[in-house]
Amino acid sequence: MWFADLNTDDLSKEQLIEARKMIGQFIKQSKSEAKHEECLICGQKAPFCNSHTIPQFCLKNIADNGKMKSFNALVGTELLSVESGVNNAGTFHIICRQCDGTIFQDYEDPQAYATTPSSKLLNQIALKNALRDINKHETEIEMIKSIKKMMHEKEPLLSFMMDSCFDSQITARSRDVEECYDIFNDAKNNLTSANSNYHLISFDQLGYVVPIAFQGMVALITGVNREVINDQYNYDPNYSVEYLHLSVFPLKNTSVIITFSDDKNTRMIAFENELKKMTITQRLEIINRILMWYAEDYFFSPKLPKEVSSQLEKAAQQMQDLVTINPEQSLRNAVNDYDLRRDTCLPILFSYEYSVV
Repeated sequence: MWFADLNTDDLSKEQLIEARKMIGQFIKQSKSEAKHEECLICGQKAPFCNSHTIPQFCLKNIADNGKMKSFNALVGTELLSVESGVNNAGTFHIICRQCDGTIFQDYEDPQAYATTPSSKLLNQIALKNALRDINKHETEIEMIKSIKKMMHEKEPLLSFMMDSCFDSQITARSRDVEECYDIFNDAKNNLTSANSNYHLISFDQLGYVVPIAFQGMVALITGVNREVINDQYNYDPNYSVEYLHLSVFPLKNTSVIITFSDDKNTRMIAFENELKKMTITQRLEIINRILMWYAEDYFFSPKLPKEVSSQLEKAAQQMQDLVTINPEQSLRNAVNDYDLRRDTCLPILFSYEYSVV
């Protein structure tokens, strides 16, 4: 979020409260502007569902008194809520209750993760991921438009200088939306098929409950051997991002970590092969780095020791700003920064020592 880096040190308690209210209203308005009139799946004008981006039963397993901490707790901003309740954590509202309750039956069943996920289940996860990101990017576009409008009203001279920046951000998010719709349409078309366009990379079961939950698509910059998978600075409209689908699901007494990919992906192949060859310990260390370096929409248990939270905070704040005026040099820097084998002091949250008891 653009306001995550705003300095709140000089704000009084009253000013901070007012700032939070303003940001809250700003986000609410942007979500309203991005709201769909009809269910994105069936096209009906029916009540929208409070659809979770991570199965609710997973969130309950890491919550403490019904609360969890979010990524916002790590980036150091006081303008956003750092705690979330199980009922409202990671939700979106672009599909109806009927579709959410029928299409995602396997996905919402904890027993579905007792064995290797079926193609049908992978497709349901991919569909959820696409829906979540469509909602996220469309809301971001409305937020940028609102900021641009506000700048024109309050700082007309400065806004003239910033217009190109705003427009480029809108263009980039619009491309993201288009790609998410492609994923959504493929997954939607596969709902009635026994197969899907996705293949499993890894499925690791742990005999304990990990303290973190995540589900989403990750655009890896580089693989295990420093090969470029996604060039964030390639502005060719025909260039497509290749996503890794990643799920970290803490169950009642166990946990599962799932990675899978689209059959059409080619730049991911070397990374996938390396991940498959690894021992479970090596693989979970790599996935742990991916989660900490790329993901934002994860939730973790408030029971994590403070020193671990501090280490996670450092990792979150060191994420590279991908905005640049020198794409070639920035890509080289990004490959170095996101090198999955480089030395790091990241705590491995998938290890038993951090399990939720």
